[in-house]
Amino acid sequence: MNMNFGDFVPVQVVGAPERDAILRTQGRLIGPDFDMAADSGHEELVKTVVASFRRHGHICNVLTHISGVRWDRVEKALRAILDPQTGWQELDPLAENIVDLLCADSGVTGRIMKPYFESLLAALLPPEVAARIRTQVVCLFDELEFQRRERFRLSREVEE
Repeated sequence: MNMNFGDFVPVQVVGAPERDAILRTQGRLIGPDFDMAADSGHEELVKTVVASFRRHGHICNVLTHISGVRWDRVEKALRAILDPQTGWQELDPLAENIVDLLCADSGVTGRIMKPYFESLLAALLPPEVAARIRTQVVCLFDELEFQRRERFRLSREVEE
């Protein structure tokens, strides 16, 4: 699936050229000179997203459960996810799970959380910034999925 967000089109990992492009940049969409905290109020965005997720009954319950009732861990995970400097290798298991939920097109929570998150970004940020962050999250998801498929493929080869 390829989705457009304004002028941004997320990378879809379908083969070696796309994979190599992501690996060369470690999943980052923005150069190392970009300072999210200085340029767009990263910390305020993280706090607002956390507060919004806590206000939503279902999302709050799911995130409370998967974080082991540690909302500080949810906040840390979202801080990494929403930072364009973060590559997929830097995500902990909780952050990976949250990325899955933010990009999922299946399951109850994914069908609730994905549009909620997209609407929240649209309400909080200028369109181009919201698109950039959404694209970052989708690229993290695509690369994590690619890595999972590769690990599965390699495990199957070892078994044979």
